[in-house]
Amino acid sequence: MKSNLGNYTHQVENPDKFIRFDLTEGNCWFLDKVSEWFKEINISDVIHYPDEKIINVKKLLSHWLHVRQDNITIGSGSDELIEMIPKIFVKKTEAVLTVAPSFFRFIESSERAGAKVITVKLNKDSHFEWDNLTIKRFLKKAKDKKVKLIWLASPNNPTGTEVPKQILQEIIKLGKIVVIDKVLNGFTKELREISQLIWENPNLIVLSSFSKTFGLPGLRFGFAISSRNNISLMEKIRLPFNVSGSSLFVVEKLLQSLLTGEIKMDGALTFFQERVFLEKEIQKLKNIKLASVSKTNFILLQSVNGVNLFKKLIEKGILVTDLNKTTGIKNKNFIRITIHDREKNLILLKVLKEIDNHFH
Repeated sequence: MKSNLGNYTHQVENPDKFIRFDLTEGNCWFLDKVSEWFKEINISDVIHYPDEKIINVKKLLSHWLHVRQDNITIGSGSDELIEMIPKIFVKKTEAVLTVAPSFFRFIESSERAGAKVITVKLNKDSHFEWDNLTIKRFLKKAKDKKVKLIWLASPNNPTGTEVPKQILQEIIKLGKIVVIDKVLNGFTKELREISQLIWENPNLIVLSSFSKTFGLPGLRFGFAISSRNNISLMEKIRLPFNVSGSSLFVVEKLLQSLLTGEIKMDGALTFFQERVFLEKEIQKLKNIKLASVSKTNFILLQSVNGVNLFKKLIEKGILVTDLNKTTGIKNKNFIRITIHDREKNLILLKVLKEIDNHFH
């Protein structure tokens, strides 16, 4: 078994031998259309640089998001943008602030940029919600002069909890660079709402991608929305052809279909029903409990009696995300499970019940 210091995707040598619940990949509800689009890709999209495609995609994104083109930059997934941001906005003697647990890439990219990372622990007894103590501690740290950049994901990964709007606005008003990662909730309404905040808050950077909401992580397509000045700084260090022509062709087709209403966002919401179903069934277990109230397509579980759930599930052929090395919840036997269709979810439930019964 490999060590899991952050990269959730490489926990075991042979992941595909397992039923996989470890990746936070969304559900693509228009697969037939994606297949058609790939058949339409022209050889010119492969043998030429994708300059024009990038311009076209930016234009379509600006229509879809209701922001100007010069308020958008495109990345190879949101990962590339997360890597860029601390290099631009934080000097080596300065600090970044985030909550723990949160997306490991925030810490990873900040440390690589030479920044000091300060974390405020989310309280597991409050189901990782922003309780009064967390808010008080976070705002106090955020006011520290050394803190130049604040990382937040809403919904958070791996807890699935959201930053309350009022708290987010208080944090933004402090004037530090605030990155709000909306990758796990890239629905048009939410993205447009939060993107409107950039007009009065030039310190805000909103990240999203087509990996989770649209279930297309293989395209490696992400984007940032911010003030013209921030976007200009990001454009200066962005690699010139960071997304392939074939990926941009599919993104172009998708955005056109979203703008015409041919593809509707309703299809992305099916996981809500499955999450409710799974939560109800898990609540019946004695030794395995839901650790947070998730707002996204995964749930956070913990064993009550110190059992290593990750290892137990591996033994039964199921791969989930082991969070025993995650900052803020180390060695507490938390696991993250991505929601699938009913058939796979029933297999998972059957195994969880077996593990639970064994420890009664």
